[in-house]
Amino acid sequence: MAENSKNKANKSVVSARVLPYSREAEQSLLGCILLADEVSMEILSNLSDGDFYIEQHKKIVQAMKNLIQAHSPVDFVTVADELDRLGVMNEIGGIGYLSEVNSIVPSSANWKYYFEIVKRHSTNRSLIKTATEIMEEAYSAEDAEKMLASAEGKIYKLSAQSAPGELEPLFNSISEVWGKFEQIQKNPDSLKGIPTGFRTLDKETNGFHAGELIIIAGRPGMGKTSLAMNMIEHAALNENYSCAVFSLEMSSQSLAQRSICSVAGVPMGDALKGKLTQQQWQSLWKASQGFSQAKIFVDDTANITVDQMLSKCRRLKSKHGLDMVLVDYIQLMKGDEKRGSQENRQQEVADISRGLKLMARELEVPVLALSQLKRTGGNEVNKKPQLSDLRESGAIEQDADIVLMIYKPEAETDQNAPSTSAAVYVAKHRNGRNDFDINMDWIGEIVRFRESDGYSMALTKQFEANQQAKKEREMQRLDERDDQSIPMPDEAPPETDEVIIDNFEG
Repeated sequence: MAENSKNKANKSVVSARVLPYSREAEQSLLGCILLADEVSMEILSNLSDGDFYIEQHKKIVQAMKNLIQAHSPVDFVTVADELDRLGVMNEIGGIGYLSEVNSIVPSSANWKYYFEIVKRHSTNRSLIKTATEIMEEAYSAEDAEKMLASAEGKIYKLSAQSAPGELEPLFNSISEVWGKFEQIQKNPDSLKGIPTGFRTLDKETNGFHAGELIIIAGRPGMGKTSLAMNMIEHAALNENYSCAVFSLEMSSQSLAQRSICSVAGVPMGDALKGKLTQQQWQSLWKASQGFSQAKIFVDDTANITVDQMLSKCRRLKSKHGLDMVLVDYIQLMKGDEKRGSQENRQQEVADISRGLKLMARELEVPVLALSQLKRTGGNEVNKKPQLSDLRESGAIEQDADIVLMIYKPEAETDQNAPSTSAAVYVAKHRNGRNDFDINMDWIGEIVRFRESDGYSMALTKQFEANQQAKKEREMQRLDERDDQSIPMPDEAPPETDEVIIDNFEG
């Protein structure tokens, strides 16, 4: 009981304190506007009546803004007339108080100093209000993670509002772009984005760049997750980039299982059935050592929101750095609870898509987001998808800088074939060529894509070598397992005379 009384007392202390403001600064700033009509537009366009604490001053500011909108001059006479028209002259203290404000400063020369004081107190009051809201929510919050994301979102929103952008001459940006072009001309590789590991895609896009939203779309079973993880693995293992993976469909353990087998070139089915050769164990061990040094961070929270995701990424960036984010996938994300029913799902997905784009810009990283395609019926597996097939929202197409769509151009008749043909259709590229296919081979047993022209052939050779070694040792497998202990990931396996391929890039 005593504890509850103490908590209530703490809350009342906050609400009992007078909020920060300066009567003198507010009066002086209003006096500057009344004295110099030429500064009224600049001041009032960057102020709202809420920036003033005293109610009398809020009403005076509203009268001034009405005059600005009516293209009328702002001075003592016109403001007094507008206050009379609004019927609030007595509420502000009459003509006597307006005269006091009008004569409080000799000139408008120092208006910027008064402006800064008024804005500072306004920001402090907003911060106190936001902090109070966070405190009130924290008393009844049941989901701590959700509460943290909400609190962080409120603070960042306030920060953005307190530092609004200004219109700038286009030439300022042209100067920056010119410098960028000069740098590229001197060194074509200097401004490359994060490479994907697929030669044609990297050539066309110059890698994925900060602030971009890249959509990887496809129907179920087309390999969206595999393609995206192939890119993440290349960026982290071969290029030393820091990557965040939000896996809403698959657990982190399942994702790790697929990744280590994929990078090792070992069929996951063999690993799960205990049918690995010594060479395959060697490959798995080398892959595990690579992942131990890689900066890949996984979150498998289901029904995560954009705000929660952004909050986690901010913390990750401050601790370990962050270069790229993968979201698997958009349709499993949770939208704004205020939208309510399923009837608003299309708008909800649009909000999620826009949120991911804003997240990419704020974090200054490329965001890869997977998306389902609409079912069309019939032989849809082989049908080339279009942008209109993006499921639940056309806003995804609008927000995306790049849209990649996976499909199988031809029906696969041999289900036991080591690889099947696939294509990545570049449906949209905001800054480059689009509407073309990149032919791929899909190696299902090791959940990996490679370009059909032989790029990443080293990985395929390793896979084929592993398959051949497995066949040759099939008769001896049981005996070998009895005679040899299985090495753990932190224990080097016995030496082998078989060739291990380190470079998966070809």
